[in-house]
Amino acid sequence: MQRILFAILSLMVIPLSLSGVTIKTAYTRYYEDGEIRPIRQYFGGNLKLQGFRTVIASDPGTPAGQYFIAKLSDGKKGQASQVRMTLYASDNKDASVHSWNLSGESLSGWLYLGLTGKDWPSDDVKPLAWRIEILDGDRLLAEWKSFLWEMPE
Repeated sequence: MQRILFAILSLMVIPLSLSGVTIKTAYTRYYEDGEIRPIRQYFGGNLKLQGFRTVIASDPGTPAGQYFIAKLSDGKKGQASQVRMTLYASDNKDASVHSWNLSGESLSGWLYLGLTGKDWPSDDVKPLAWRIEILDGDRLLAEWKSFLWEMPE
């Protein structure tokens, strides 16, 4: 009987571990243009791949803005299709939802999600509460909620 119960419990845990990617920690930081832009971007390279980190800005031509930085466990290439972030900021009482396409990206190391250009008007605006979701279609692979996202139980 114990073996059957163990087998059933093991099968319930397997789908959680197969998702591969987890968010270990996350925080926010405002970056000025020169702090986040790699040298190769000045010579026509892209902003996205920067060695230990993947930088995805909502407006890559204007990389200055508020970044939501997530430390990820190693994921499989092409596993996640998008990242969705729901955010409450100091300049608006309503939540805003932003999403980034991750199709074909390898998720590991640090993921920098930037609200830049018109999406983040100034350094004076502060993020109050936010949630990051890494998705494969409609399936949730990983999630991180800021401290103020929900009331503790």
